[in-house]
Amino acid sequence: MKKRYLLLVPFMMIGLVLGSCSSNIKYEDNNTTSSTTSDDDYILSDLGISNSNQSVSNQTTELLYEPVYNDIDISLEKTSDASTSTIIEDVVEDVYDSVVSIEATSTSSISSGSAVLFAKDNTLGFSYLLTCFHVIEGAYSFSITESDGDIYEAYLVAGYEDEDLAIMAIETPEEDDLCYATLFENSDELRLGSQVICIGNPLGTLPGSVSVGVVSYVNRTVNVSTYKKQTLIQTDVAINSGNSGGGLFNTSGALIGIVSAKYSSSGIEGLGFAIPSNTFNDVISKLMATAKYDSANKVWKTGYYEGDYEFGFTISLGTYRSNNSFKSVAYISALNTKESYTGEGLEVNDIISSVSIDYSVTTKEDSTLASISSVDDIMSYLYNSGLEVGDKIVFEVYRSNTKKTITIDVLQFRYSI
Repeated sequence: MKKRYLLLVPFMMIGLVLGSCSSNIKYEDNNTTSSTTSDDDYILSDLGISNSNQSVSNQTTELLYEPVYNDIDISLEKTSDASTSTIIEDVVEDVYDSVVSIEATSTSSISSGSAVLFAKDNTLGFSYLLTCFHVIEGAYSFSITESDGDIYEAYLVAGYEDEDLAIMAIETPEEDDLCYATLFENSDELRLGSQVICIGNPLGTLPGSVSVGVVSYVNRTVNVSTYKKQTLIQTDVAINSGNSGGGLFNTSGALIGIVSAKYSSSGIEGLGFAIPSNTFNDVISKLMATAKYDSANKVWKTGYYEGDYEFGFTISLGTYRSNNSFKSVAYISALNTKESYTGEGLEVNDIISSVSIDYSVTTKEDSTLASISSVDDIMSYLYNSGLEVGDKIVFEVYRSNTKKTITIDVLQFRYSI
């Protein structure tokens, strides 16, 4: 099964930075240099606290004259003028309400992220939102919270794991005061260094947060898993866990990207990524064209991306004992038997001896992987073979010491709850 690994940072650091103090401090005003002292001595002395062990005697200063106390007389200059409006402030004001927080509940956890309102359905009475697939994956219940605090139940319309996108729906309120993002047409036209605005829900607890950065690279190819790459917008805008699914806007207020991931490692800063508008415009059109709403039962039949397939089997490396000897084998360690996953016919603990592909079109030549020494041998073979829906994968396996030929169909995948 194809998995993605997203590198997100689930923490917030708040700190106070103090300047370091040299052990030899030079006072330029009197051209003298202090004696050598520790940093602690200097810092404490600077705060008016002695760090030495010397005793200090109490001394009283005798006044020469009778005190005459005078009040302070100053005039403070204040203003109620706000800062001069900038293009960033104007754009934020225009698009702010189009970004919402989303909460996804699964059987084992509750996850939080962001989503962007992008369209209204005048016929069905729904408003649609775009978010990341990894935000809603595995969940069965969803809710969204608008910037004004209003909460709506949300429904899954469609999901596409390969591009990490999902579409959700909420019932449009009677007094439709929702704000919908305008989608940027061609993200290939983005310019390096152009200013961008990110709005989202960092850490899942700070909804409506705004950060600003630039486009660092327009179409960056990024490895999102061992066998899969994605083309993304690279940006230095601040991105944290919970920002996933949030909006990346240009200074015209157009949605140019859906925030999805960041590189996280010691010494790495400002490497964030967003799914470009060229990608989500294509995915939206494909998913919306195949999604159907059952008005009689008030449920969604989720849409799909035509040609997409997902493996429903997990292959692991194990040790097999035969005639008092041990050898490494690749075997089926787990199965997802949910409808539309490719893998029906395989069983857990099947030991794989060979894999072949029977293409559905005659222009492709069938192939076989006869020598297997690792899981990577099999998965690289499958992912690099140009598989399409309608092709067949033929596994030669040993099941309970009996050799079997298992042929599975590559199925059109439709994600559903």
